[in-house]
Amino acid sequence: MKISARILISVILVLFSMPSLAWRVFPLVSYSSSSGVLFGGVVSHNMIPPFSPFAFNCMAHACTNGSILVEPEFYFPLNNGLMNIKAEYTVDNGTSFYGWGNDGDKDVHTSYDREMQQLTGIYRFSPVTGLALSTGARVNHSTVYDRSEDTLWITSPCSDYGSLWSAGPVIEAHWDFPSLIEGYTSIKTAHQMGSGFSYSSAEATLAFFTPIGTSTTPALRIRGEKHFGTSETPFPYLPNLGGNTGLRGYHDRRFGGSLTLLANLELRQRLVAFKIDENNTIKLGVVLFGDAGQVADDPDEVRWNRFHLDGGLGLRITIPGGVTLRVDFAMSPEGHGIQLAFGELF
Repeated sequence: MKISARILISVILVLFSMPSLAWRVFPLVSYSSSSGVLFGGVVSHNMIPPFSPFAFNCMAHACTNGSILVEPEFYFPLNNGLMNIKAEYTVDNGTSFYGWGNDGDKDVHTSYDREMQQLTGIYRFSPVTGLALSTGARVNHSTVYDRSEDTLWITSPCSDYGSLWSAGPVIEAHWDFPSLIEGYTSIKTAHQMGSGFSYSSAEATLAFFTPIGTSTTPALRIRGEKHFGTSETPFPYLPNLGGNTGLRGYHDRRFGGSLTLLANLELRQRLVAFKIDENNTIKLGVVLFGDAGQVADDPDEVRWNRFHLDGGLGLRITIPGGVTLRVDFAMSPEGHGIQLAFGELF
């Protein structure tokens, strides 16, 4: 759950919980050079498996530049599986477009505003130990407006920026490796159909975790995604790579291409744990990380020398209830990036 991918100053005002009611509230305030001051937080209830009788989580925030995010979701057991219903309403003002492709200049960009709504219903079940299957549907709506005049728009693979609705199926298979090899692999596919257009995507992920003792864990994730029907995809849903998708030392949506490749290497070190009471503990840890990613329109464009690299140091705070606050400080040839989010990157 990402709050902002280009936060320069991030301060947690309050972090408290009400364990007796199983409700937890995390108010937040931060500052971004592009969005201004951000006010918001997260409200969660019973976000610990098996999520019975139900679990609820909602992130919401507003920025002084008019940007808004509201993201409620419900979990509840159903038959032998778990149902997840998630809605998202987003308004992004002053969003940057750096042109399409794997290159470009970070200082050459144009801006636009966008509004997006998304509703997803997913049913997850496990037919055998270690294997989780997910199937469901998603509805998307987006509008792009107030586009600034710039020749960069010529590079965009799509030409329709108006109000567009689409809907279609979502399928995922996730397999946790046996205990001798910690890690997982997953395959995701989604298809969207609208009035006179359609687009789809396929994504494959491989991740490994090799604990050293009880407090140190090297971790590696490799992810590739292929997008189909790029010219028919509404602009806000075009595939991209940047700070918002795991290339932490770069601007959000910095690179755009139908094929995205990303590798993340982390060394996770837990420093200390503070026991509040018998059932509640706060854990503090740090992460040393490096990212490498590139985009392309065709597989034959992929080259070793086309990868964009970054590296940095992160802070992890795990609070009662198992929620982890992630803060990552990254450096790249294009400058620095600061990420504030809930949950590990992978």
